[in-house]
Amino acid sequence: MDEATPLIAASDGGWGDLRAEAAAIGGMAWKVSLATFCRLCVTTISTAFLGHLGTKELAAGALAGSFIGALRVLNWAFAVSICTLCGQAYGAKNYELVGTWFQLGLLGLTLLSVPVIVVYFYVGDIMSIVTDDVELLALADTYARYSALSVWPQAIYVALRQYLQAQEILTPTTVIDTWSVGVVFGANYVLIYGVGSFAGLGFIGSPLAALVAAVFQPTALFLYAFVYKGYHKRTWGGWSMAVLNPAYVARFASLTGAMFLNLALDEWAYNVVAMVAGALGGINLAANSIVFNIWMLGYGVFAGFSLPIQVRISHALGANQPADAKRTLLVGFVLGALSSTATVLGVVLFGRSLVGVFTSDEAVVNVILSILPIFGLAMAFSSFHVFLSAVIEAMSLASTLAVISGVGSWCVLLPASYLFGLTLNGGLAGLWWGSVLGEGAKFVLILLALQRLDWRAIAAQIAAAQESSASDGDDETPLHKALELDLHSPAAAATPAFV
Repeated sequence: MDEATPLIAASDGGWGDLRAEAAAIGGMAWKVSLATFCRLCVTTISTAFLGHLGTKELAAGALAGSFIGALRVLNWAFAVSICTLCGQAYGAKNYELVGTWFQLGLLGLTLLSVPVIVVYFYVGDIMSIVTDDVELLALADTYARYSALSVWPQAIYVALRQYLQAQEILTPTTVIDTWSVGVVFGANYVLIYGVGSFAGLGFIGSPLAALVAAVFQPTALFLYAFVYKGYHKRTWGGWSMAVLNPAYVARFASLTGAMFLNLALDEWAYNVVAMVAGALGGINLAANSIVFNIWMLGYGVFAGFSLPIQVRISHALGANQPADAKRTLLVGFVLGALSSTATVLGVVLFGRSLVGVFTSDEAVVNVILSILPIFGLAMAFSSFHVFLSAVIEAMSLASTLAVISGVGSWCVLLPASYLFGLTLNGGLAGLWWGSVLGEGAKFVLILLALQRLDWRAIAAQIAAAQESSASDGDDETPLHKALELDLHSPAAAATPAFV
């Protein structure tokens, strides 16, 4: 089969290959979904506890969270880079390079944590642009300052988790993330309400409970996966200054910067939407916060398929097997689309019970129930976009994603949300209709981009970069040239529409 043929022609490998691919993706997906779902529950459980403290506390947590979430995009950018680069190197059997990318990720995340922590202390001042509610701003500022304690532990956990997952080592994170649910639930209960003679800390107990979970996760994962199981031995050669080779640093920084731009354009649009929801009043702000948490739980299902798609395509491209990569996309997308459709239907049909976990305020509940069908449609389009984005990430074509996210989020989603939500007085429902249009636009754009890529040329370039790294590790010049390919040359895409 000619790998320059259209994407849809990639299913010629026979039912046996398709079934094997489905089994491989399914075997990874349930572990990733469970781990992601449990990890997201750490945030969701804290939100639920805040909701039962009061609507004001929930709104304050949501206001702080809208800004904190914007900064977490930095962690996500590093996560994508670590998973992509480690996955490509692992697929090419260049195990030393896997450890190199991991070490660069650890170093970069640690350095980045310092300015991020500083910014957390100015959330109250920054969010005063959105609201003049003094009490709400004070609570949000307090929440953010205590949340700053979790920044570095969370960053380290991101690096450890992605390093293992890039090698298809999934059980450790599944186990640790599952345990984390019990840890954060217990920590929230004890720190907010107290136990025995300890009276509890009330509102600030919530971010402190998140800190307990943030410290537990990397510590437990390191002890289990590295100290006890020794999963790192094949790919970790120890700390070395050699990783600061300009070629390595430039490649990692280039991909991370482009991924950050893509994620920022994608995610910050929703942070703006959350801030706009604040202008609709405390009830709508609280309702929007709960809806976002439901979205996060749904993402736990989506990630179960997007990560296997990204990892397996990275391995296939690193081994110069474009046919395998295309088969992974087709099988992974079908399985993911079925799971996301089932998830959305579950959210819409059982919405009242789900919302009741977060709040007992009938005003908030009624607002959420009125927008659930619209929200479900946005959620479905978003999941389709996530599955296809995993392919572009595996190819290191970050600038392609940045263009798609920029157009879909800032040229479609935000203007439409403002128009329907504020100008036409559609309220929260109007904001989410804007999301439907934006997510739909991103899905269509990324589908068009994938149809036009030359998979064979991309696989050849990625494989060549891994081989050059292995054979020319002591010669910076050829290595630098190989890594500088960055998949933006004309050979990387057939008539590239988005690069």
